[in-house]
Amino acid sequence: MIYKINGPLIPEDISALRKAVGWNGMDQELRNPSMTSYYHIAVYEGTEMIGFVDSVSNGVTDAYIQDLIVHPDYQRKGIGTELMNRMISYMKEKNIYMVSVLFEENLKSFYERFGFYTMLSGQLETYANR
Repeated sequence: MIYKINGPLIPEDISALRKAVGWNGMDQELRNPSMTSYYHIAVYEGTEMIGFVDSVSNGVTDAYIQDLIVHPDYQRKGIGTELMNRMISYMKEKNIYMVSVLFEENLKSFYERFGFYTMLSGQLETYANR
């Protein structure tokens, strides 16, 4: 496995990975040139993207970790944990004050291992899956 940091991304690779875990592929959004990332890590097995984590940030006070994804065929092998450890290490290195992540209830124990705690939050999706 190869971990690539802030490398060029192929939108179709991310979309395929999103769809593999049952998420919206976000095909159109991923091709939008306005889509930017603060820091991302992609994991490849050969030429296939099998894992990905992305973040957005103002670079000083806050960062949001989004899209932690591991292909179902590679889950429970430590890839998600490695991606989170690398992401959190980077945020600490950059002295980002607060790091947030949204997750489903069944993933609570996974994120608590990294020091995340639950806060009241809300989310609004402005359009249905495409």
